[in-house]
Amino acid sequence: MPSPTAPSSPDRWFPTRKPLADVRLRLFCFPFAGGSAAIYNAWGASMPPGVELCAVQLPGRERRLMEKPIDNLPALVDALLPVLAPLLDRPFAFFGYSMGSRISLELTRRLHVRNGPMPRGLMVAAAGPPRENDREPIHHLPEAQFIDHLRKYDGTPEEILQHKELLELLLPTLRADFALAWWENGNHAVKLDVPISVMGAVGDAHVPVSKLETWREETSNADFRVRTFPGGHFFIRQQQAPLLAAVNEDLARWMAPVP
Repeated sequence: MPSPTAPSSPDRWFPTRKPLADVRLRLFCFPFAGGSAAIYNAWGASMPPGVELCAVQLPGRERRLMEKPIDNLPALVDALLPVLAPLLDRPFAFFGYSMGSRISLELTRRLHVRNGPMPRGLMVAAAGPPRENDREPIHHLPEAQFIDHLRKYDGTPEEILQHKELLELLLPTLRADFALAWWENGNHAVKLDVPISVMGAVGDAHVPVSKLETWREETSNADFRVRTFPGGHFFIRQQQAPLLAAVNEDLARWMAPVP
């Protein structure tokens, strides 16, 4: 059995999880590039009764800062699956924001290929589908150009970009995250039979509203919907209350009925 400090320890991957005795559904939340489990700290208190929030902490951030970040999507899925497996004994759903959408989709595809348990639903936000990957692979750019592109995303505070020592610590994780977000569609790009709920912002310069509808190509399930919110790429910060209301509406449809 791994020790609590081992990279494979569930405490590493789900540092804020509060197990419920009467869990009806687990919601696994994946962050945007450069983000951490902390972006979901305020969500736990707003979950419907019986929903256990499992915010995922990837290597290379917060208490995992000294762990090497993973820049290979299949390798990340390989690392995640054994940690997730014991928690898939109850109904579950995935929520992914930007890069997190790509991770949650690939996890669902891998579970499908393995005939594993499937999520009750997949929520993807601030992301276009990988079938239409026209994003620039900025993780390959020289440092100065990479930093310029980070500014365009407006996700990394300027004080961090100006702090040389701190930036040197964070750049490997940021490069790895953008590599994950850009990752090619891969060999498991099968059409799923899973409900998909897509959320985007009308002012997102990186993910136009016109691209949100194309997520429909990822599923044969009739339960597919697109919602839009005011704001830009990081509407998760400015529109937290309406975003959470949309998430809870989806969860209410997908949760197992009370016996």
